[in-house]
Amino acid sequence: MKSLVTMIVALGLAISFVAPTLAADAPKNKADCEKAGMKWDDAKKTCAKAQ
Repeated sequence: MKSLVTMIVALGLAISFVAPTLAADAPKNKADCEKAGMKWDDAKKTCAKAQ
């Protein structure tokens, strides 16, 4: 039981450190999005990978 709790805590900490890094990859405005070679979605105001 103790090892299960330890693994859950470790996984939570790992996710908390990795999540902001993964989320920071997408440009936040149209100019930066196009500069990165990605496609800007005007309806959602988000940047997505060009297909």
